[in-house]
Amino acid sequence: MKLMKTRTWPILTAGFGSLLALIVLFGVSAARRVEQIQAEVDAVHETFQSAEHTLSDLHSDFYLASLLARDFLLDSSRQSAAAQRQELLEIRASIGKRLEQLERGVSPEERGLLERLHSEIDTYWDVLDPIFEWTPMQKLGLSAAFLRQQVLPRRQGVLSISQEIRDFNKANFQREQDKIQSNRQELRSYLVKMAVLSLSLGLLVALVSIVRISRLERWTDEQRRLSELTGEELRRLSHQLVRAQEDERRTLSRELHDEVGQLLTALRMELGNLDQLRSAAGQQFQQHLEEARGLAGQALQEVRNLAMGLRPSMLDDLGLVPALEWQAREFSRRSGVPVHVQADGHFEGLPETTRTCVFRIVQEALTNCARHSGARSIHVELQAGPAGLSVRVEDDGVGFRPEIVAGQGLGLRGIEERVRELGGRFQIHSQSRQGVMLEAEIPLPQEVSP
Repeated sequence: MKLMKTRTWPILTAGFGSLLALIVLFGVSAARRVEQIQAEVDAVHETFQSAEHTLSDLHSDFYLASLLARDFLLDSSRQSAAAQRQELLEIRASIGKRLEQLERGVSPEERGLLERLHSEIDTYWDVLDPIFEWTPMQKLGLSAAFLRQQVLPRRQGVLSISQEIRDFNKANFQREQDKIQSNRQELRSYLVKMAVLSLSLGLLVALVSIVRISRLERWTDEQRRLSELTGEELRRLSHQLVRAQEDERRTLSRELHDEVGQLLTALRMELGNLDQLRSAAGQQFQQHLEEARGLAGQALQEVRNLAMGLRPSMLDDLGLVPALEWQAREFSRRSGVPVHVQADGHFEGLPETTRTCVFRIVQEALTNCARHSGARSIHVELQAGPAGLSVRVEDDGVGFRPEIVAGQGLGLRGIEERVRELGGRFQIHSQSRQGVMLEAEIPLPQEVSP
């Protein structure tokens, strides 16, 4: 599983922040809309109640004015005429104020009714004005007909128009009620939509959080398993390294004891013989001296061979290709398997780390061939170019399956680590019964490119 580079907290912060912002926006918008609808309801009710109250007062004033006019006409004396006229004028002024109240903020449809009402009221008062100049005889003779023909019809006309205004006001109130109800329906629909949107966003954020956390948990579990496997691999390689060191020390100890130790023991015996033969004939002394020289030479050669096996001096003195050719000859001499070395390009001026890496790659490959492959021939190919160095070691042995052997051999792991430290690439190509081919590509620093 790939390393999860994207951080989780910005994603969750953005998701929950968006959800919180949407909820706040939804709440503020809903509150404003509710306040607006409530204000509209209050305004409609206030307008309706004010009109109703004004019309009720208008009806009351007209009934009172009709009663006063009737009382005046039925009263045969003229003593109360002035007081009754003054009271009617006050009622007229009150009715005028109520008409002014009705005219405030009326619609074009209502304005026509109000003009008719105003005209009918003015006619009503114009009809009443002459009666205050009548004599008692005129009152007695004309009152009944005047009330029946003028006052009552005019009053009824005013009340009929006011009733029309009241009916129109009720119809207008009902339309406003319907409009408010429609706004409430829109608000309810808006609330439902916002609730669905908030719920959807919340579910999306929750889903993203669950998926993200699930992936993080899987990635954490994978990393823990890899860490455990890496720890086990490191412990196993550490044990293999210790065993390899002990094997190398055991080999050196055996070589020193069996080869160099025996030669030095024989040399000491020959030196003892020379000490005894100092006074002997020259021919015998000379023979033992040559034998001692030969033993010393063999001991020196064995020490050199051991040193060359650890790190050949010619790798530093003569270069990479001669050291590999020497290594191939020594391997062939010990194992009997021919090794062919082919080098193309210029290998002068290679860094010490590169020379050592290539030498160890070939050395480990030859060692694996001797131990496991059963090869009849081995080919080592080197190519040096401007970008880097490539090494290929191929044998015709029994081969193996790389996925089974991978990670189990300390030598192959060592080759891979050496190549990786230099920024290179290492591959193994093999199939059962078809030999093995090791390939390594090592880049070179620009200043030392061939």
